[in-house]
Amino acid sequence: MLDRLAAGAEQLDLELSGAQRQQLLIYLKLMSRWNQAYNLTAIKQPMAMAERHLLDSLSIARWIEADELLDAGTGAGLPGIPLAIVFPDKHVRLVDSNGKKIRFVRAAIRELQLEQAEVIQSRLEDLAPDVDLQAVDITCRALASLTQLVEWSQAWLLRGSRLLAMKAELHDSELRAVPDDYNVQLEPLNSVSASGAAQPPRSVAIITCAAPDDANLGA
Repeated sequence: MLDRLAAGAEQLDLELSGAQRQQLLIYLKLMSRWNQAYNLTAIKQPMAMAERHLLDSLSIARWIEADELLDAGTGAGLPGIPLAIVFPDKHVRLVDSNGKKIRFVRAAIRELQLEQAEVIQSRLEDLAPDVDLQAVDITCRALASLTQLVEWSQAWLLRGSRLLAMKAELHDSELRAVPDDYNVQLEPLNSVSASGAAQPPRSVAIITCAAPDDANLGA
């Protein structure tokens, strides 16, 4: 499994240390064990979890720029925990309103010793940016429509943050529905497989405010 994770990471141009590969494997085992009682994911096979959760989460790594991440609707910690593992110097906020999933995420970051990770039980739309906020990257996987995501994260986007929404299917109508006040950059995500099986195409929509309120940006 370690070799297959490493091979998948190489396809994403990520070089994982031995410690990071071990952390990803521990996380995978935790997710598989807790899934039996907490119903974290419909995917049951560990290899399928590695491909469709871990490697899929890491496919967004090349687009991460900010020093702080906010993973909205993190669920079982995806993509936030894999990103926290490969970016140990970035502060990662893992946000979800589901109590069961938040309990798993808290247990996972303790087991993985991800000291830079913070768990918040909340909805994205109920969170307010810090007064001294530096721009953050907001990540999410198939959480909602782009229009809904922009509405929920508007306060952050107005302060210079970016929204990175991972999508399996993104139709032109959904892109056109995003208000003109926002820029949308659509990028393909590498569909990698540790087993060599074909994976469905995915993309990331990177959304920024066309005219952020500079007066509200942190110093």
